[in-house]
Amino acid sequence: ARWVANETWHAQQKGSFEEDGSYVLELPYHDDRELVMDVLRHGPEVEVLAPAALKSTFKQCVAETMARYA
Repeated sequence: ARWVANETWHAQQKGSFEEDGSYVLELPYHDDRELVMDVLRHGPEVEVLAPAALKSTFKQCVAETMARYA
């Protein structure tokens, strides 16, 4: 959370720490691929919460990655 909180991802980003210490980052984006790659490099330390379409794209990418190691 600290590393993500200290990064500037987008000029219009909004971020806040939750009571449990997690960090919620909201930012506009235009291309799922770039954002998914950024999220993937943080592995299980991150979770896509919304929008549903991005979450679905992310889940599909993770499933395809895991299938390569099955």
